[in-house]
Amino acid sequence: MNNNGLIKYIAGLEPEIISFLKEIVEIESPTYDRDAVNEVAALLTKRVHELGGITEVIPSGTEDRGDHLVARFGGSNPTLKPILVIAHMDTVWKKGTLQEMPFKIEGNKIYGPGTFDMKGAIAFILTALKVIKDLGRRTKRPVTCLFNSDEEMNSATSREIIRIEADKADSVLILEGGVGEAVITARKGIMYFKLTAKGKSSHAGMDHEKGINAIEELAHQIVEIQKLTNYDTGTTVSSGIVHGGTRTNVIPAEAAVEIDARVANQGEVEKLKQEIEGRKPVLPGAVLDVYTLIKRPPLDRTEGVAKLYRKAKQLAEELGYPLPEASTGAISDGNLTAAQGVPTLDGLGPVGDGAHAVYEHILKDKMAERIALLVRLLEEL
Repeated sequence: MNNNGLIKYIAGLEPEIISFLKEIVEIESPTYDRDAVNEVAALLTKRVHELGGITEVIPSGTEDRGDHLVARFGGSNPTLKPILVIAHMDTVWKKGTLQEMPFKIEGNKIYGPGTFDMKGAIAFILTALKVIKDLGRRTKRPVTCLFNSDEEMNSATSREIIRIEADKADSVLILEGGVGEAVITARKGIMYFKLTAKGKSSHAGMDHEKGINAIEELAHQIVEIQKLTNYDTGTTVSSGIVHGGTRTNVIPAEAAVEIDARVANQGEVEKLKQEIEGRKPVLPGAVLDVYTLIKRPPLDRTEGVAKLYRKAKQLAEELGYPLPEASTGAISDGNLTAAQGVPTLDGLGPVGDGAHAVYEHILKDKMAERIALLVRLLEEL
């Protein structure tokens, strides 16, 4: 079957794909609903077994998160490192959202909570594997699919299994939605800082001169920290939460600011760490304390990422359509795998829009193209 025939074959499966997507979407699975997320996993387990794969459940270890599901499929050469495919089962939508945002099709758009982020992707990868099986095709490499339960909450309980599976893999395909029709070859990382200024309290009227105003110190710091934003390098710094003081007639002894920072590459991570952690007090006697957390490292467009993109672009063109690339400030599990040095291509899920928004949808007429690309990637990588 040639490439045009492959797309037409998959297009003929459209009713089946939509039916499966509807079934997944209508299991409302917010991150904190363990039973609901595990219900999605049970459905996927059944599908994987029907396709000849084997499954493993990795406990999340918490009462309010679902477990993680790993599905493994053999390749024609079992000695090769596997391709790792990642998609998450949880959504940001609370239970009952379907009453206001029902699964529906209007024209070319398929609406519903989680259609774009990212239950459509789950339907796509299992359809791609079904197509390979039903057409008697083979992948050269084994394929590992990781369906995690808590991506929308920073993948707190799934990071370790992501790390373990990525270490085994030759490459990683992340099935988040792209930017328009583009796949994603770079994502910013997220850093969190909490800068605490400590001064000395005193009576604001009687002993004003004896105090060291922590809010004043913090104000000096915030002004300078905001200047670290650099649109040319892609670094943005936002002082988002400020708190301090106890009463208006007391010189505040402590104040703090919580800062969100987005950085485009690892070099900017280190630079920003040094800039903020190295801040010196302005007021005599004031003390600064900085807490730093790298929530997600950046997904750099390394040569490994670029090579993977070029292969996907070639395969898409052979299928008859262009495949642009894009970068974004949003994060995914691809940030984690790319930071391990494993070539990672992101944004391979459905074409659509509205992640976390009431108009969340995917485009029906792009489904066959995207699934065909997944088939070819699994076969050729």
